[in-house]
Amino acid sequence: MTISTIEKAEIQLVYISERCAGTNDAAIAKIKLRAEHNNHRRNITGVLLYSERYFLQYLEGEAAVVDALYASICRDSRHTNARLLLRKPITQRDFSRWSLGVKKLLDIEENQDLLAVLNMIGEASNVSESQLEWFKLTLK
Repeated sequence: MTISTIEKAEIQLVYISERCAGTNDAAIAKIKLRAEHNNHRRNITGVLLYSERYFLQYLEGEAAVVDALYASICRDSRHTNARLLLRKPITQRDFSRWSLGVKKLLDIEENQDLLAVLNMIGEASNVSESQLEWFKLTLK
């Protein structure tokens, strides 16, 4: 078996960060457009959930490529305090149809549960995989 026939290990990486005040919806729209192109080219899939205060992002793809993207994301000035919540090997992608899906949580009644959990995760010292699964189910 040659190296070209071996499937490269894929991971799912989840992080949370604090949105900077100057990062408005127009800036996030630009992030989405650029990420869609770049992620498609790199075979990365995922989703970005955001509120007035936090970003929560799921990234999926080849481990080295996702790790490099996360390192770049951590240096981005549009957010601060990026914190890795989960990095695990996967055999199947959860967000395979999106090079980058984006969802904004507005402060309206139907989003109150999601906002409460997002705020709790943002302030927690650790997060369980089952808490992150809840978000994954709501985003699919």
